[in-house]
Order: sequence, then C-alpha cells, then structure tokens
Amino acid sequence: MKRNKPALICCGVVVAVLVVLAVVFVALYFTVFRPRSPKVVATVAGTEISKINGSPPTLNITVHVDVTVRNPNYAAFRYGDVVTVVRYHGDGVGQSVMPAGEIGARATETIEATVEVDVARVVATPYFFPEAALGVLPFQTATAVAGKAVVLGTFKISARSEVACEVDVYWLRSNATSECTSTVHIGR
Repeated sequence: MKRNKPALICCGVVVAVLVVLAVVFVALYFTVFRPRSPKVVATVAGTEISKINGSPPTLNITVHVDVTVRNPNYAAFRYGDVVTVVRYHGDGVGQSVMPAGEIGARATETIEATVEVDVARVVATPYFFPEAALGVLPFQTATAVAGKAVVLGTFKISARSEVACEVDVYWLRSNATSECTSTVHIGR
C-alpha cells in the first residue's frame, strides 16, 4: 500500500488541476471570450446623378453604400465577399462585390461599396416614364455580409447580416433619401 500512496497523490493532484482548469476555461468562455454577434449598419452614403438628358432619355446614377461592422469579440471576424445589389421594382439594375476581409478583435471597419446603375434596364421598365415625370425613382439596395469569429481556436460563432435600404432618387433635384433596415442571423 505504501508504494501506491505517492501514485494516488499524484493522480489526485493531476485530476484537481484538470478540474480547476476546466472551471477556469468555462468561466472565461461565459464571461470574457463568449462569442458575440457583430453589429452591422448600412447607410446610403450618397447618390451621384449625372448626364441628364430628356431626348433620348439618358441618366447616369451611382449609389454609394457604406456598411459599418463592429466586432465586439476578442478574436478577429473573418467575412466573405460583401455583395450589394440595387433593384428597381424588383429587377436587378446594378451590383457590386467587395472582396473578403477581416476585422480585428474589438474593432470597427467600414466597407464602402459603389454600384453603378444600369439605366438602360431602368428605362426599359414600364415604371420609368411615369415616375421620371414625377421626378422620383424608387430603388432598393440589399447588402449581405457573412462570416465567423473564432475564439481560442475552439469557440466559433457564425453571423450573417442583411441590410435593405429604400432609396428614393429625386433626379430633377439631383439628390436622394434613404431608409435602411438590418437583420442579423446568428448560428454555429
């Protein structure tokens, strides 16, 4: 029995250390390292309108969308391509793809997308001439950001955000107004 006593003490110490480490890691996970979803806000930063002619109807419209992502995690947030689509009455009339990237731990980054509107497709719709006569063209933008944060190489959180904006372009006054809504989907 005396020979086994040091082995039992050693095994007991190892088990106690493992239990303490497990408790510490669980406590750190639920307090400091708990993955949190990123905060995503999109705004239409501006609309450029140029080359306005009445006959034949020509119009150049460029929409600038800023997507601000705040990463509250203690790990970097890696995101895939950021796609921004501009629609006119449901028809896609422009698209911009920003390359994938990474936002550092507890950092905020703004991703700027510029979309040139295909005015030929806008003019081809039956809505264009009545709305152009009123002086306002309604567009919708949709921006999608998806990625994940990995904390300590073990704890992962995936997040996907979609931001939709209603943009009214007042082409006679060369300005625009917008209203945006954002949805975030969290998953593992």
